[in-house]
Amino acid sequence: MTTTARKTTAPKAATPPVKEAEQTEPKTNTFEYKGHTYTVPADPLDIPMEVGLAETEFEIIQAILGDDQWVEFRKTKPTIRQFGDFSELVLNACGYADAGN
Repeated sequence: MTTTARKTTAPKAATPPVKEAEQTEPKTNTFEYKGHTYTVPADPLDIPMEVGLAETEFEIIQAILGDDQWVEFRKTKPTIRQFGDFSELVLNACGYADAGN
């Protein structure tokens, strides 16, 4: 008597579908500076990752604001002191309560 091997197929376990990260619009805060309204993420975890790669405070603020708002700010021809004040407004609006200290 000869025996033949049978292939058995066990049912595969159902794999849950891979979910993409939920894309929800981050909450924002706005503030006024020299007649212009600026909008930034309200939570520090929602600021752009480029902030982590920035080498200067100028680059940090530019990354948070985005190119269009950065250009608006630069149109005001700010001094270094004014940039410091503006930077504090940006960081406070992003949830850094003690940004200037």
